[in-house]
Amino acid sequence: MLRILLVEDDPDVAFVVSALLESADFHVTVASDGQQGLEIAMQERPELIITDFMMPVMSGLDMIGRLRAQGYERPIILCSAVAEESMQRDRYLYDVFLLKPYRSEELMSAIDRVRTKPGP
Repeated sequence: MLRILLVEDDPDVAFVVSALLESADFHVTVASDGQQGLEIAMQERPELIITDFMMPVMSGLDMIGRLRAQGYERPIILCSAVAEESMQRDRYLYDVFLLKPYRSEELMSAIDRVRTKPGP
């Protein structure tokens, strides 16, 4: 069972996405901001992280940068209502970008893509 960390500050989005992932037989842990996500990721080492970009306390990109600096090499999906072009300098940090709002099919397709990538 794939262990996913979902980092999302909107409780409604977190509820819907985690329910979708759990119905697909994934084990989901939810964090409500980047700092909490960073702490959980370093402790639990999930096989995949799905994170929002704009969040209180610490942004998704800041969290990803810190994780990568600490050797976290597993796949990360970054989601945002902000166009990806504004994040080009940090593009190397994450594996897939999803523009919000995304459809459930887009999320599941992104998960399939990162699961088939060779990795550690």
